Order: sequence, then C-alpha cells, then structure tokens
Amino acid sequence: MAGGPHAQLIPCSTCVWEHKTLTRATRVSEGVETDHYTCERGHAFGVDYAHAGPPTEPQWPPTAELVTAMQQLDE
Repeated sequence: MAGGPHAQLIPCSTCVWEHKTLTRATRVSEGVETDHYTCERGHAFGVDYAHAGPPTEPQWPPTAELVTAMQQLDE
C-alpha cells in the first residue's frame, strides 16, 4: 500500500508544472512503492512513496497553502 488512503486523490503534478492549475488526479493502481494516477485532463503519472512514506492527511482537496502558492504563480 504505497500512498495509503490519504493518497487516493491528489493534485496532478503535470497540471501544476505545465498549466499552473490544480486538477484532481485519481489513483488507478496502488503498488508497494509507487501509485499510478490519471487526472481529469488525461495526464498519467506515478508517485513514488518509498522514501517519504504515505501522506498523513488527505491530499485532495488541496491545502490552503498550495492554493495560495498556485495563485502566486499567476501573478
């Protein structure tokens, strides 16, 4: 169980970096170290939780800190 129950939904890393938007990504497979996700825009990617471990809080909806950081990218 790589990301555990708090990592079922996460922000799409591709959308964050390429489009500067917060888009929900849903876990499509859960591995031992890596989970695989697909976002609402169709991006597919993996997240390796082997070193940091699973998150201790839900990853979606995004935290206020992440929303603020994303808004600052638009300025």
